[in-house]
Amino acid sequence: MAQIFRTVTHVDGFIALPQYEIRDNQIFRTVTHVDGYHPLPQYEIRGNEIYRTITHVDGYTALPQYEIRGNQIFRTVTHVDGFHPLAQYEIVN
Repeated sequence: MAQIFRTVTHVDGFIALPQYEIRDNQIFRTVTHVDGYHPLPQYEIRGNEIYRTITHVDGYTALPQYEIRGNQIFRTVTHVDGFHPLAQYEIVN
């Protein structure tokens, strides 16, 4: 099961513990997520784009929030806090 870690270029800084876990095409918070565990999927992967789910803690957003490039995750221009040109997360299998 692939895990998602913050990168050193994440806007809130690096965290050495996994923040999310990928199960099929859904992304769940881990117990080591900075805001704690949440049992419902927070994001959904569609192709190389990541969308919020209706069970995301801040609610659903119909536009892609992140983009997957290789094993790195970048914010999109439609991210709620805006675009950021550096990788925010890294996927580790």
